[in-house]
Amino acid sequence: MTLRVFISLIFTAFILPVSLWADSARDGFGESSQIESKFFKVSYKPDVSLEGLVTQLNVSKSDEILANLSVDNSSTSKQLATMLDVLFNRASDVLDMHIYSFKGEIKVFATRQELTDFYNNLFHTALPCTGYAFYLADYNSIYVSAEYFRREVIGHEIGHAVMSNYFVVQPSVKIQEVLAGYVEYQLKKSK
Repeated sequence: MTLRVFISLIFTAFILPVSLWADSARDGFGESSQIESKFFKVSYKPDVSLEGLVTQLNVSKSDEILANLSVDNSSTSKQLATMLDVLFNRASDVLDMHIYSFKGEIKVFATRQELTDFYNNLFHTALPCTGYAFYLADYNSIYVSAEYFRREVIGHEIGHAVMSNYFVVQPSVKIQEVLAGYVEYQLKKSK
């Protein structure tokens, strides 16, 4: 193995992931509590209730069966973490795009207004579409308000995250929206 190949492997395996995680801390989300799942690091504002998030997410037994993963009900944080992993598996199955080494972030604001203000501060423009949630590929993060922390909304954004990490050359925005909408539709249909 040449020195150049060895250095490339070291960079890819160690330095690049560390720099990507450091970038995600610089998005300006601010003070938060965190839980970890297999696929996500979830950061949530201090006034967000985990119990409320679990109730709104409402992952069903059929989701667990289809995702081949059971929700861990031993604590609220484990319940939320495994519910998100179930939704990740469901979205991956619906899209037929499986990324086994995926690790992204979900950042939860208490209100839709906080989410809108955050988006406005980042991009100096209004939050487009419904304004319930959005995904930023640069930070590999889903941003959502606790008010709209629903399985369809989260599934739609997970669809974006899966596509962003699956394709080397990204499909057009219209195609991504159609595919993410398809994930959302499948999750609504299987309620």
